[in-house]
Amino acid sequence: MAFSPDGSRLAAGDMTGRVTLWDGDHRHRVTALPNTFQPRIGSRLEAVSALAFSPDGRTLAVGGTNGGLQLWDVPTGQRIGGLLTTPGDAVYTLAFDARGTTLYAGSAHIPLQRYDLDPSHALSRVGARTDGSGLSPAQWQTYIPDAPYRRVCIPA
Repeated sequence: MAFSPDGSRLAAGDMTGRVTLWDGDHRHRVTALPNTFQPRIGSRLEAVSALAFSPDGRTLAVGGTNGGLQLWDVPTGQRIGGLLTTPGDAVYTLAFDARGTTLYAGSAHIPLQRYDLDPSHALSRVGARTDGSGLSPAQWQTYIPDAPYRRVCIPA
């Protein structure tokens, strides 16, 4: 379980991978996040093992027993992107930095993992790796299928 920083929401995860958001003041269920972890074919359900709200309370990080790590937009109840890449061990601890731009995840046998969530950092890395040309529409569809194509790097 995790409370949002202002105490207005309580997130509770269960053994089936479901996360339910509760109104922290009135103790009423607000919503349940759909399919927090998509089970892989032939694998068992992934239980929720860690939860953390971002400092502004708008993002919820959900860690699982099979190493799943997913971000959710709290106001809309929608996923943010796909699963974050982890070493595969159960995620036992999650914490955001004070600005909400870095997420830390801890496991029993894996060193602390750091995830840079700042979109401007990602855009600058794309620009640097493509010599400023950015992603082609085909590459965009491969790597960012949930967002419409746009040019993000301007050649020098």
